[in-house]
Amino acid sequence: MFQFIFRETFIFIFMYDFDNLTFKIAIETTKLLINKQEELKKIVWTNGESNIDTEYSKLACNCCIIAFQNIKLINPNYHNIKIECNEPDINIKYIYNENDSTNFKEHISKIELKSSKSSKMPGSTIRKLDVNQPLIYCLRPTNVNDDYKIRCSQYFKAMGESDYDLFQDRTPRPVINYEKMHDVFDQEDSVNKIKYEKKEKNSWVDHYAKCAINRLSKKCQNSWQDEMVEKIINNFIINTSVDDFKILKIIHNLENLGIVDMDVD
Repeated sequence: MFQFIFRETFIFIFMYDFDNLTFKIAIETTKLLINKQEELKKIVWTNGESNIDTEYSKLACNCCIIAFQNIKLINPNYHNIKIECNEPDINIKYIYNENDSTNFKEHISKIELKSSKSSKMPGSTIRKLDVNQPLIYCLRPTNVNDDYKIRCSQYFKAMGESDYDLFQDRTPRPVINYEKMHDVFDQEDSVNKIKYEKKEKNSWVDHYAKCAINRLSKKCQNSWQDEMVEKIINNFIINTSVDDFKILKIIHNLENLGIVDMDVD
C-alpha cells in the first residue's frame, strides 16, 4: 500500500513541475526549428525598419506542439496533459487533470522568442521579466545562403553583454547574448546536461556587481560609475573594523551555504 501511494505521489510531483517541463519543451522545440531551414528562409523577418516575427512565432508554436508530443512518447507520465500554443512568442496553455479525474485545470507558461542578425540585442526591461523563463534566440544569417543558427537557454543565462557591463541609468534592460546560450546539439550541452535552474528575480544584480569589480581590476574606458564603486569600497573599508569584517564574512559564508538568511545592520 505504501509503495502504491509513494508512486502516485511521485508521479503527481513530476507531472506538474511546469517550469521544468516548459524548459524541456523549449529545448526540443529549438532542435526542431534548427531542422526547419527551408521554412526559416521563407519567413518575412522585417518590414522596413521594423522586425516582424509573426511567421517565426507561428512556426515555433507548431514545433512546440510537436516537441511536446515527442516528449510524451518517452514520458508516459505526461499522458493526461494537453497543450495549446499561441503567438506572439510561444504562449503555452497546459490543460490537465489530476489522477485521471474529470476536473480539468489550466496552467499558463511562456517561451520567449528573439531574432536578430547580431549575436547581441537589447532584452526586456527587468521589472516585467521572468528571468527563469526559457528563451529561444534565432541568429539570422547575413548571407542568404547560410543557415539560421538557433540556441536555447533560460533568460538569465543569456543576460549580459560582457563581464564589464556598466550600470544602466534607468530600469535595467540587460542585453541578451546568443553566445552565452546552449547549443542544444553540442555534446557538452546535451539535454541531460541542460538543467532547469530557479533564480530569484533580482539575480541580475549579481552580474552588474561582478562587472563593477571586474572593471576596477582591468583597464576599461573610464566611467564615473567606476569611481563611484571605488569610493563605496573605500568608505566601507574605512568604516568597518577588522572584527566587524570577520563577522560579516562568516555570515556571508553561512548565507551562501543556505544555513542562515539574515540582514546585518
